[in-house]
Amino acid sequence: MSHDVIVIGLGDLGGAAAHRLAARGLRVLGLDSRSQAELPSSDDAFRAGADLRFEETVIDFHVEPSGTGARVLTRSSTHTAPLLVICAGSDARSLLL
Repeated sequence: MSHDVIVIGLGDLGGAAAHRLAARGLRVLGLDSRSQAELPSSDDAFRAGADLRFEETVIDFHVEPSGTGARVLTRSSTHTAPLLVICAGSDARSLLL
C-alpha cells in the first residue's frame, strides 16, 4: 500500500495527528514500538482508516533534502511517503540525535 504520510509515535499527539490526517482523506501509516493495548489514543485513527503498525520500532529515518519524501526504517521493513510526522515524545531524542 502506498501512503501519503507516516506518523512515528501513536501516543496522544501522534494518535490525534494520524486521526485528523486520515479523516481528511490522506493515506496514513502510523508506527509505534508499543502494543495496541498501551495506545488507546490510536483507536480514532484506526476507525478513520489509518494503517497502524504496533510493536514496530523505528530504527532510522531519512528526509530527502529536495522535499520529495521520507524513508523510515524499522526492524522489519522500510516505508516511504511524501510526508513524515514525528510524535515520538521522549523517544524522539534517540531518533533525532
